[in-house]
Amino acid sequence: MKKLTINILFGSAFFCLLQAQVGIKTQVPSASLHIEPSSISSPTGMDGILIPRVKAFPAPQAKGHMVFLFQHATLPDGFYYWDGTAWVTFLSTFNRTFDDAIYVVTGTGYSASGNTENTVLFNTLKAFNPSGFSVSGNQVTVGKSGNYLISFNSALKKTVGTVNENRAIYTYRIKKNGATILTTSNSLTNEGTTATSVALSGIVALAQNDILQVTIQKTTETGSSVYTGYGTNCITMTYLND
Repeated sequence: MKKLTINILFGSAFFCLLQAQVGIKTQVPSASLHIEPSSISSPTGMDGILIPRVKAFPAPQAKGHMVFLFQHATLPDGFYYWDGTAWVTFLSTFNRTFDDAIYVVTGTGYSASGNTENTVLFNTLKAFNPSGFSVSGNQVTVGKSGNYLISFNSALKKTVGTVNENRAIYTYRIKKNGATILTTSNSLTNEGTTATSVALSGIVALAQNDILQVTIQKTTETGSSVYTGYGTNCITMTYLND
């Protein structure tokens, strides 16, 4: 009888291994491995899965191999998985002070032409939560201190001038409280009618109530000094951290 019981148990175990799905505490598994708790509403300390806990990484077997590392000499405790190249920690927390971190300021045109330093025009601010931020007189008031990724784009064109005049260089300056913090240049060809665009970006530390503005200036003595804004001027300020 004992031999028969062992054979029956062995046969049952072998039959279970042949199944496509395995259920623990359930007769109808709905996944490759389906584990039901002792109680959904009142689980006990025996419910859940205990991932292997190790003090050093084992030899990885395949992508997705997972362990819980603890008491390691240099690495923090936590879950790690093998991505095929290295052991990667799970992201345990993600702190972001603001989700509404993007501020877009737009406008059209420049204040004037000529060789003087002219103002790039802005009049509209768009943000999920613009509290503290404003745009007035083509200047942007910063509403929150922190590090920002500032991106600027604009374009200019000339519609008059001789075909054979020299190439003209134009310099854009992003200023904080009147001091230049980012700058770039572009140029117009010597064609009679032509246009060009510019893009500029950088990471800048800003304080609440700082004032931002953008200027354009023709910085060569030859070439066209008669130009105008072409399309939309745009400053995008993305808050990174404080």
